[in-house]
Amino acid sequence: MVADYNQPMQSLWNNADAGRCDNELALRAYGSRLLGGDPSLVLHGGGNTSIKLDENGETVLYVKGTGSNLATVDERAFTPLRVDGVSTLLALPELDNARMMRELDACLKRRPAPRPSIETLLHAGLPYRCVEHTHADAVLAAMNVENMTAVHAEVYGERAPLVPYHHSGHALARACMQVFDTQRTGNTIGLILAFHGVVAFGDSVHASYENMIELVTRAEHYLQARGAWRIPRIPEAEASPIAPDPAVLENVVDAIRATASAPLVLHIDGSPQSLAFTRRADLADITRHGPATPQHAVYTRRVPMIGRKVTTVRDYAARYRHYLDTHLGQRASALMDAAPRIVLDADFGVCAFGASARDAHIAAEMFAHDIAIMTRASAHGHYCSAPPGAIAQAEFEYGGFAAKLARNNE
Repeated sequence: MVADYNQPMQSLWNNADAGRCDNELALRAYGSRLLGGDPSLVLHGGGNTSIKLDENGETVLYVKGTGSNLATVDERAFTPLRVDGVSTLLALPELDNARMMRELDACLKRRPAPRPSIETLLHAGLPYRCVEHTHADAVLAAMNVENMTAVHAEVYGERAPLVPYHHSGHALARACMQVFDTQRTGNTIGLILAFHGVVAFGDSVHASYENMIELVTRAEHYLQARGAWRIPRIPEAEASPIAPDPAVLENVVDAIRATASAPLVLHIDGSPQSLAFTRRADLADITRHGPATPQHAVYTRRVPMIGRKVTTVRDYAARYRHYLDTHLGQRASALMDAAPRIVLDADFGVCAFGASARDAHIAAEMFAHDIAIMTRASAHGHYCSAPPGAIAQAEFEYGGFAAKLARNNE
């Protein structure tokens, strides 16, 4: 589904459809598909939902497994885990994510099962039967500003306390529980995760889903009230009657592929929205801060390249290598290439690169969401992103085809 960035979201809950679900896990899958079907909430395996069920006196957490598409999930996409075992892991003061995933495997109620979500501990710790987690564009657009704390207080307050940024997994789950335990009130229905997204919860699938809708709608209303909702598109009168020839990109594409030391596929997004963004007077400034959430950098890199000169590729790669060395150390940095994944050009729009046609398309789509978020955030404040070190960590742990190839060949 293509996102209509100028349309606010609405509750899609249908009692007749819900009534056709013959068990609670099927109902959980139904509510999940409603969220997953809206690309302004989740992208490419992102977002996760859960439900806690009593099975023969034992509480079992069913959380959407890693990598499954929230828009199409059914009961088989949920991983069953013993809540007691997962809660023991959450109680540990420190736990790296690699060990966490090994320990979660030991908490499985039965096999075979999908690989548990990296956010499993967060779902287990919240004392509600149902939890939803999305990366809602509207929430990020409202919150990703320098005065985030003040905006949060105005939009959410006790309704959804603010959790400072932490890397996904054990650290984020612990931070969420600390904020929840100290700041929740009887009016609390969720949590806002800085530079990450939003969590909603409730004691039924319907309640939890509607709470997510409310939290996203609050952000939409805030943006609309400040004239920060509409996403500019290039007027037809300014559009070239003849599409630019991709052949003029040949030299820069070759330079990027050489820098990556691996084949890359190009995908061009020349939509009116992308063209308008690439022609912004403040393009270099607004894009230097990083993506809306570190997870986007897995496909888009922390910053795009601007322009299509071959010399720009070399300059970009040198700066990006310095960034990776600084925040990851040279040993980890060496496993990653420093080639850009997004090139912004006023004639072509967004030129996205990936290890496959699918990856290139995902990179373009993710940057389209970043365009919407950056545009809205900068219309009501000064856009900002997570710290560079946090983004580098996400790039290394979650993605980087070069890093994956190197690890597979060890």
